[in-house]
Amino acid sequence: MKTFYKGVVLLLLAAGCNKSNTQNTSSMDVFPNTVGDSWHYLVKDTTIQGNLESGSTQYYVDVLIVDTIKWPNGITAEIWQFKYPGWTDSNFVYQKGDTVRFMDRTNSYIVRQYIMPFVTGSSWPYIPGISSVTVIGQNNVTIGNNVFTNAWQIYGDAGMPDTIFTIDQWFKDNIGFVRLYLNSFGELIITKHIQDWSLVSYNLK
Repeated sequence: MKTFYKGVVLLLLAAGCNKSNTQNTSSMDVFPNTVGDSWHYLVKDTTIQGNLESGSTQYYVDVLIVDTIKWPNGITAEIWQFKYPGWTDSNFVYQKGDTVRFMDRTNSYIVRQYIMPFVTGSSWPYIPGISSVTVIGQNNVTIGNNVFTNAWQIYGDAGMPDTIFTIDQWFKDNIGFVRLYLNSFGELIITKHIQDWSLVSYNLK
């Protein structure tokens, strides 16, 4: 579950033309994936032991697209780097047809995937397993001092019954994920973490 969870929290996307959260330029790419793009998130991490909250912390995570890699099958993937306090993780991200896939750092399994473009009511497995996520629709969402209009809400479960988590994401076209809420549960999870990610700023090429 720890590996799944680390993969899932690697959420974050982008778009482009040298914009930040103080600019109003737009990108040609709805789900961009360009070296040099970066996002800065505030994460609230709450630990639940049994039915009781045992602690809550806040920290920042920086997400950067740092390079590309070419695989023997002809696919070129971007390398996404996730800088947490004290450690760094990474994913490979590429689009094939209508599917954007995030692979773990060894390119051995999918940590999350999305079917593009988003359409209300569409559904797919977030990771290989028995559960799926659904595009609920579009609405305005306020994150800090920023209002993201017509953001897409993606909601559902992922994993297996004994190690599963609920996902509630908000994606703004040409910017990326502006909020991510993860709540783990399941028969084998004694201590669970609830994570709430909020986009603070972004700088996209």
